[in-house]
Amino acid sequence: MEPASGLPSCTVYKGAAARQKLREMSVPIELLIEAAQQGFVERMNAELPFDPVTAPGTDAWRYPVRVLRKALMELGWRIDNPRNLPLAISDEKKINVTVSSGDEFTGLEGVRQPRSKNPKGVLMEEAIARNTRQYDLFPGSLPIAVQKFDQTVKHKTWVFLIYITDEEIRAELSLPSSMDETDHVNRWAERILIPVSLPDAEVKGEPNFDEGPDIRRL
Repeated sequence: MEPASGLPSCTVYKGAAARQKLREMSVPIELLIEAAQQGFVERMNAELPFDPVTAPGTDAWRYPVRVLRKALMELGWRIDNPRNLPLAISDEKKINVTVSSGDEFTGLEGVRQPRSKNPKGVLMEEAIARNTRQYDLFPGSLPIAVQKFDQTVKHKTWVFLIYITDEEIRAELSLPSSMDETDHVNRWAERILIPVSLPDAEVKGEPNFDEGPDIRRL
């Protein structure tokens, strides 16, 4: 799915602007850091060859979903799982948040935008239609499968995108705007970059959120 005509170019938030944007969304930046770090820990805790070979990747996604949704629910959000898409929903802010693994470009500025590691389903396609206002502007042009789930996803959907290796964690909270022909999210209208240190590096100080320009439109 391509973005609707006239969709703004990608806006990248970092530093103080990232903190401000997250405050506006009522998403604590410390919670995002904690969720990503928990994914790193559980990925490292997988015991191969005894665990399934998919355990490290699954746990690196599953535990951030748990940490994020549990904490947001305590802050007044609600949770739902339409067609197994795990959402945290703020009806007050009119936003959804879900979690996905990203590729090696996650959390980095540059010409190449990140891509979801795994293909997504029709609910993400519907979410992107909401995000880009295609439901409002071009309802008849949407695929029949997407039209079938009209109103299943009512708010804009942000993706907490995480990339984890043995040496680093990178993350961002971003607003998807298109999927490619293999159903991977490949474009984003807004990206909030979240610097995340390794858990055992926390004693060295918190990540510096004030380095570099605050907002960049690509």
